Amino acid sequence: MKPLLIPSIAAFMGISSLVAAARPADYFARYDGGWVGSGSVKVEQLPGPNNVTCKVAGSRGSKTSFSLAGTCRAMLVVSRKIGADLRLDPETGTYSGTYTGSSSGPARLVGRLKGDTLDLTVTWGRVIYDDNTARMLIENPGGQSFRMQVVEKIDGKAVTVSDLSFQRG
Repeated sequence: MKPLLIPSIAAFMGISSLVAAARPADYFARYDGGWVGSGSVKVEQLPGPNNVTCKVAGSRGSKTSFSLAGTCRAMLVVSRKIGADLRLDPETGTYSGTYTGSSSGPARLVGRLKGDTLDLTVTWGRVIYDDNTARMLIENPGGQSFRMQVVEKIDGKAVTVSDLSFQRG
């Protein structure tokens, strides 16, 4: 079974919101501590989305680096450890890093903060659906929560395969 739950979770690795407007260098300060999340994830082999729950904890290495690790569960029997390491290049404003936990192997993350949204391109370790890339959008609505969506190309169309909401936990 190759659940997209695991690659999809890459997007929230290092993304959350405690303050609606922060300088890019201070962005990772929002993610320290524990988070709980839930939502739906489309699994490649199954016809419909699955409900998932996640528990993760984040910690900063510095103002420009961040790590997050935890576990996500689906269908009561599927559990997967997940993690990500992200860093900001303050000179270019580019966020980059690695996601681990996908059945496709480590994935590369690269993107930019655009207003309240971290817009990441993820490059999976193998083809999932039509290619080996996806778009991850992490919306920062402010407060103690964030929303993460992963959009994949399926049959040439953009399809949201993961839609998760997280709260301080």
